Amino acid sequence: MTNAIGMTDFFVLEAGEYLERLDALAQARPGVFEAAEEFVRIARAFRGSALMASQQPLARAAQGLESVGRAVRDGRLAWDEGVRGGLVRAVDDCKVLLRRVRAPSDQDAAKAEALGAELERVAGRPSAPARASGEGLDAGARAFVAREAAAIATALDRASRALANDPGARGALAGVTQAMSALKGVAVLGDLPPLADVLIGVEGAVHEVNATSGPVAPAAAAAFDAGAKALARAAREVVDLGRPTTDGEEAAAFATLLLQAFAGGGTIVPIESLFFDDAGPHVVTQGAPPAGLTRVEVVSEGEYLAGAAGALQRANSPVLRDLRLFGMAAALRPLTGAGGTPLAGALGRLADAGRGAIGRGAAEANLPLFVGLVGQAADTLRGAAHDDEAVLSAALDAVSVQLGELSTTPPALAPVAAVPAATPEPEVLPGLPFLVSPAEAAAGGEPAEPAAVVAPVEAGRSLADAFASLARLVAEPPSEAGELERLLAHPVEEAGVVSIESLAAAADESEVVPVESLLYRGPAALKHALALQPEIEALLAARNGGAAQLAALVREVFDLVQLGLGAER
Repeated sequence: MTNAIGMTDFFVLEAGEYLERLDALAQARPGVFEAAEEFVRIARAFRGSALMASQQPLARAAQGLESVGRAVRDGRLAWDEGVRGGLVRAVDDCKVLLRRVRAPSDQDAAKAEALGAELERVAGRPSAPARASGEGLDAGARAFVAREAAAIATALDRASRALANDPGARGALAGVTQAMSALKGVAVLGDLPPLADVLIGVEGAVHEVNATSGPVAPAAAAAFDAGAKALARAAREVVDLGRPTTDGEEAAAFATLLLQAFAGGGTIVPIESLFFDDAGPHVVTQGAPPAGLTRVEVVSEGEYLAGAAGALQRANSPVLRDLRLFGMAAALRPLTGAGGTPLAGALGRLADAGRGAIGRGAAEANLPLFVGLVGQAADTLRGAAHDDEAVLSAALDAVSVQLGELSTTPPALAPVAAVPAATPEPEVLPGLPFLVSPAEAAAGGEPAEPAAVVAPVEAGRSLADAFASLARLVAEPPSEAGELERLLAHPVEEAGVVSIESLAAAADESEVVPVESLLYRGPAALKHALALQPEIEALLAARNGGAAQLAALVREVFDLVQLGLGAER
């Protein structure tokens, strides 16, 4: 029998008993319905059972039964023959729907929805239709989750007060464990973050306290108090808003206190300090080594770590991150100090290293690296079914060492080395896109590929500025004696400006080339102007930046056109 079938069978038995008791109570004579309180309680239990079994249609009908019973109990609805007969028929309809749970028809959900809506109409409570799957919880589910969360918050508050007054009152935590049983395994909690993570944190904190001896630390009592406040706020928001706030102040305080109070590895006490300082004997009876973990258990731990690492990676808020870090630390605690086999010992050392990284804040500071190391350990453990034990142990120890070396500060970004400026090739004239090389000028000024002779321009300088600087150097004589020699001795390094020396070096040493022969002329200039069209269109289409570049290109096109027209005159 599968788990799904077993759950359905259990629900049919439990819900059938609830419906029989409701049917018997609804047979009371008109007048005063003395069993109204018990009717409400059993209807609520019926609804909770349906929600636990994921039977939403029957939960909707049970919500209607509870609403009518509450209206009669509060005096808002008279217990007359009409109300009594309607309840009896509604209970009978629920029995019919329950018998068809194992093989429901397409109309059963609609019938249950209509039954619940009709009962709530009789109770005088306006009812909105149930939400479709994926759109959130209906009113019944919200009420159930909120009520149980509030009950856990009450138990936590009592436990925190008891531990604050008496650090040895560990028995107060039994009420917390009992209250949490109602929400264990409820699938809808996964749709209400951080409620599920808060409950996991509460359960882990209780286990941490029970695993130690001596008085409970004040930090533990404070953590339980913060957990009570976080659950109380979540319960209110589930009812009012449909879901709790992910980054609420109470949940954030609870997560912080959990990590501070429980996630640390504790102080290591030297074993010799546990004995009297005498000749002994110190060890009276040789202890038996602990039983090693089976390979199935090791693989199961690997599956858990893989899921925990994935959940930690998906945490989209600091609160969820801290709660899930503590949940992992609490789950690793039973494995600390494991032994019996080399693989179990390596797993115990991994658990110690993981808890240590979480406790000292290194996991939070290096979250991506921590998640990667946990995933690597999970992959190693999942291979325990067929891999060699010595190889697995060595791989786990390597991960443990890396976890122990994690720093509490995030890694700094590596400095980016400066890239030296490349020396321009001799045949390329930097910053002058409509200059041709001396070889092309001698061939008639028709470049084979204009893009091959165009050099990039540094940011902040336009191509037209470069040409204007060159024209000024050529046209204007030096203002003082020796300026030409200074330019030749020290080439201008300003971006986009080409010195006379660079132009002279580019020409043939045996022949003086006029600067006009280095410019595009006639058809070549017009062709190069047309070659700029795609780049201009791309900048215009972008519409987000590139205004300076676009203006420079437009000026360049006009210059090229002028050169082309000048050749025809």
